Amino acid sequence: MNITRRSFLKAVAAGAVITATTGCSNLTVSSTKVPAVKKIVVLGGGFGGSTAAKYLKMLNPSLDVTLIDRFDAHTSCPLSNEVIFGLRDLSFITLPHKVIADKYGVNFMQAEVTGLDADKKMVHTSEGSIMYDKLIVSPGIGMDYDVENGFDSEMQKAIPHSWIAGAQTIQLRDKVQNLKKGSTLLLRIPKAIYRCPPGPYERASLMADFAKKNDCKLTVIDPNPGIVSKGPLFEAGFKELYGDVLTYIPSTTVQHYDKAKNTIVTDKGSFTADLINFIPDQKAGDMAFQLGLVPEGKKWAPVSPITFESDVFQDVYVIGDAIDPAITDTPKSGVIANTTAKLVAETIVREYAGLEPILPAMGNSCYSLVSPHEGIYIATVYHYDPAVKRIVVKNGANSIAKERSAENYNNLNSWAENILFDTFK
Repeated sequence: MNITRRSFLKAVAAGAVITATTGCSNLTVSSTKVPAVKKIVVLGGGFGGSTAAKYLKMLNPSLDVTLIDRFDAHTSCPLSNEVIFGLRDLSFITLPHKVIADKYGVNFMQAEVTGLDADKKMVHTSEGSIMYDKLIVSPGIGMDYDVENGFDSEMQKAIPHSWIAGAQTIQLRDKVQNLKKGSTLLLRIPKAIYRCPPGPYERASLMADFAKKNDCKLTVIDPNPGIVSKGPLFEAGFKELYGDVLTYIPSTTVQHYDKAKNTIVTDKGSFTADLINFIPDQKAGDMAFQLGLVPEGKKWAPVSPITFESDVFQDVYVIGDAIDPAITDTPKSGVIANTTAKLVAETIVREYAGLEPILPAMGNSCYSLVSPHEGIYIATVYHYDPAVKRIVVKNGANSIAKERSAENYNNLNSWAENILFDTFK
């Protein structure tokens, strides 16, 4: 299926998920006969892992696919900002793994991953060890706290980042709900590169909306020189909607957290607030380090820019947020995790069918709220460039909303329903 830039962007703006640009486009089940049953193990049931497990079975039902996750359901980070501010119920973003297990014949194991023996092709878990022919690892994101400057384990529990959805989403929601009128709020943006580039600014917008309705004041401190994604659109919202309650301070370096005073000390002064939401800098998820997929001194997992096979272990693939940004310009997002999962699923099925892997081509679409009923979007197409051996933005294949609108809010809902269905249902 050929897709033009215009038709791609039009579909994205309508909230559609474009699977034609995310692999799985040239392969049919009839072409995927495997001489013996192959066992594929997938670690992590988020947007990457669940998509991989589902699409492996869709492409070749004869594969023995096992999905392992420590929880019985995944809580989506996309849309979790809305849960924090009472715009959406947690149940909408809670996706049980049982759904794809029952529907597509995926084996689901709820267990903690404890280790990897790549030589023996064996994964160790709290529920026992399991052999694999191919292993797909979707570790998600990890928090890179500066423990020496006061950000110890106690602080991390007391000040939830809520950048991994679930228990912390509820913890921060409850803190917001318990604030009194006239309270002060402080939001710290993480330094790029991090999960969901526009996400912190969406949270700032919704936090500012809460502040405006409750006679509060919000200060946003950002280590980046300016808004990382959709800058002009968020800047307009900050100024036009929240100029009287929101103070945004870029290029701000956090130096210390004073627990006794509940104060963040920075190179631009100290900030004390009734509610602090500190989103730390980020790295690959803990599982990537635990399994030895991240070299010493590095923060991300190096992989092939064509197949996403690990540079460390053969027949082990890394997908989603943990991928080393050295090989790709794509953001760390649910859509990209979904997309890399499809590409890896197709790569594996093609290999068993005696076919070469396809070169990566993918699209990312992202919607954000600027107010409870107005949204913005960005859509970008990426492809593998053999000249630089990286996945880069395709020339001319980029679009951003002209302004915030209620129409974009409605499209956000369609986009969310599509990506959640494509991944978890």
